[in-house]
Amino acid sequence: MTLGISLLLIQFAAAVPWLLALTWRPTPPPDRVSARPAKRWGVLLVLGAGLGAAIGLGVLVGLFIDMSGDRETLESLGRGYATVLQLQLYADLLVLTFALILWLWPKGGAVARAAFREGYRQPLFWLLLAMAVGWFFMAPFVPYFTFGEDYVVMKELGFDVVILAGSLFGVLAAQSVTEEIEGRTAITLMSKPVSRRQFLLGKFLGIFLCALLLVLVVGWLFDLVLLYKRWFDNMDAVVLAPEASAWVGGLGLDAAGQYVVRGVALWGQHTSEVAPGLVMAAMLVMVLTAVAVTLAVRTPMIVNLTTCLFIYMIANLMPTVVALTRGTDPSKANAVQKLLHFTAQLFDSLLPNLELFRVRPTLLDENALPLGDYVQHVAAVSVYGLLFTAIVLLLGLVLFEDRDLA
Repeated sequence: MTLGISLLLIQFAAAVPWLLALTWRPTPPPDRVSARPAKRWGVLLVLGAGLGAAIGLGVLVGLFIDMSGDRETLESLGRGYATVLQLQLYADLLVLTFALILWLWPKGGAVARAAFREGYRQPLFWLLLAMAVGWFFMAPFVPYFTFGEDYVVMKELGFDVVILAGSLFGVLAAQSVTEEIEGRTAITLMSKPVSRRQFLLGKFLGIFLCALLLVLVVGWLFDLVLLYKRWFDNMDAVVLAPEASAWVGGLGLDAAGQYVVRGVALWGQHTSEVAPGLVMAAMLVMVLTAVAVTLAVRTPMIVNLTTCLFIYMIANLMPTVVALTRGTDPSKANAVQKLLHFTAQLFDSLLPNLELFRVRPTLLDENALPLGDYVQHVAAVSVYGLLFTAIVLLLGLVLFEDRDLA
């Protein structure tokens, strides 16, 4: 019973940040001081009810653990527990990120928060999420004709779905910048006063964080589908890493408790294989969103969408074109081939190297690379994405500085 209460208390602790975000309201003006205690008591009431529910459910979960001795059932319970905890941690990440932005950058953070709220309230957000859910619902049952590699192919396609959903939303939601400039609402906002820098960077942050929310939710569904695919194809059971197995054994729990904790550890090990790919997908979405926001300062919606599509296609093709135009012996290349190679190198240098953000085939296979090399690759890609985003946004600020808003 102690284990069940402890697990549910951890769930409650993870729920506190987003519960506060949903129930907390700004401090009322001095002439309405009497309303403060009621609001504070309301927050305390919600937290108290959540704590009581966590303890009550913990007792029930503890009784179930003590009564059930089936290893598979208890490990499934641990996986389900970790699945809910992962979703709550995603929500906490966004809440704490906004809290930090609003504390360090109040005006720009307010613009970002408004853009974030506008983003997830759009039908586009839910349409893309529904499309991703529909694909993941069908993916385990689609025959890929890969002679035993269906899991790997579905894993690669799943990352493409995550990238497509996040990128489409980021590029399309960035058109709100154009709408506010052409609709003259940007002038009203900047009379608050909000500077042009705060407006543009705040809009980018809000749109990107909303796209990140979509990436995280779709990635969470992707984790579930991959786990179901392993069961559906009767693949070998995942073996817990020796370090994690030793940690579970050192907790001093009985057999039933160890089965539950092993289920939690197995889910963590499963998600750790997908998490680096999701990080690179988020970096790709960030780069494309920055490009769309920068273009939205000067170009109308149709031109922006067409340019983003062109950049996406050309940026993916350029590494292949550079390799093809180089030839086997550069010294024997003619003038036309040299000109094509120079042009391909020029575009490859100016455009983002989107191929870096994709999960390479060597990363799709389990244990294909040592953990250190895996982390180093993801860190290098993330730094590249952050630097390219900073350069693109700096260009956007320059273009926006002398933009006529009247």
